[in-house]
Amino acid sequence: MSSAETLWEQAKAGEKPNPDDARKIIDSLANIVTQDRTSLMALTALKKYDNYTFTHMVNVAALAMAQARALNLDGPLLREFGFAALMHDIGKVNTPLEVLNKPGKLTAEEFTIMKMHVVDGAHILRRTPEMPALAPVVAFEHHLRQDLTGYPENIGHRKLNLCTQIVSIADVFDALRSNRPYREGLATARIKSIMGEQGNPAFNQTLLRRFVNLMGLFPIGTIVRLSSEEIGVVTAEHPEDPFRPQVKIIFDAAGTRLEGEHLVNTWERDSRGDFPKAVVESVDPDSIELDPLTVL
Repeated sequence: MSSAETLWEQAKAGEKPNPDDARKIIDSLANIVTQDRTSLMALTALKKYDNYTFTHMVNVAALAMAQARALNLDGPLLREFGFAALMHDIGKVNTPLEVLNKPGKLTAEEFTIMKMHVVDGAHILRRTPEMPALAPVVAFEHHLRQDLTGYPENIGHRKLNLCTQIVSIADVFDALRSNRPYREGLATARIKSIMGEQGNPAFNQTLLRRFVNLMGLFPIGTIVRLSSEEIGVVTAEHPEDPFRPQVKIIFDAAGTRLEGEHLVNTWERDSRGDFPKAVVESVDPDSIELDPLTVL
């Protein structure tokens, strides 16, 4: 972790970040991602509240490398993805702290200043010797959506880099689950519903589904509320669509406990082609006095 702090301080002082320091972090992350998923998740859970951006960059690198590894990338390319993910927010060294950590909503002027970090980051990384060519590209693109809305604006036609698309997912996921001065971190299920909104132009939907599978957002045994207001327990995950598990209904919409088996496949469509039942959120077992293990 000290290597990552050194990188941040070098960029803040106007120096070029030392690629050797970044390489040390990426090598350790690469070993973790390849060998030990538990350590990876422990690493991404590390929070240093007073050094949020730095911690966020390390978290995003770990989450992006886990996604890249799941796509069977390894060796130098995996490290290059990790490198670019780690450096994606380096431009924020030029963003005033009062803007970066403002508790309330940013004004139009402050948001203009905030948006500069993507251009600043690309400039810093392009000037840095031995920096992989992918790093400035991802720094520049990581706030662009699939339809090229977002920022920087008016960039013409381009296809977003695969690494950018992976980093965007990791970036939003880590930002939403972190405590910030302007809001508490959100629960994983809430993040899932925000990121998984139908037709969301922000993310590559195939990569998003793979990420949700990787993180196991609705693992078997999770108590969930459906759009029909029924409550049940996840009994199976759909192999292709992690947003639509199989659910065993325990309580009906009125909150009455049901007798007998009642399984719902939330991936099945009705005669109109709609999904009649969808998982809305996960439910705390203590709030309804239900032990999911007794149901499975």
